[in-house]
Amino acid sequence: MADKSWDKIMELAKAANTAMIQGNAKPLKELYSHREDITVLGGFGGFERGWSEVEPRLDWAASQFSSGSFSQEEVSTIVGTDLAMTVTIERFTAKIGSGKDTSEELRVTQVFRREEDGWRLVHRHGDPLVNKQAPS
Repeated sequence: MADKSWDKIMELAKAANTAMIQGNAKPLKELYSHREDITVLGGFGGFERGWSEVEPRLDWAASQFSSGSFSQEEVSTIVGTDLAMTVTIERFTAKIGSGKDTSEELRVTQVFRREEDGWRLVHRHGDPLVNKQAPS
């Protein structure tokens, strides 16, 4: 069973993702580990490795959004002593760029590590949720 610190980080993660789609990367940046072994495979494609690359990516990604609402559905959560993983379906509606409101669903996997100051996000992978289909 997870401890209270895990429950708290999950609350912070939901709030950070809500802030992100409203154009504010600060809460998500505070959630991330700032070490050079972290990674992000973001919903806009590409990847970044290490805090020196991830931090500007988060700022850039947040700058693409405004006026958003966010929810998530938990698919699976595994919490160990020092590592934890979540698999969720994230749903949001936001203005992307200068366009109109857009609704998206993402498949998201996140890995957390317990560091000296508590749980920190060390990996995030998000991509569009698509219907199951046979290979072509």
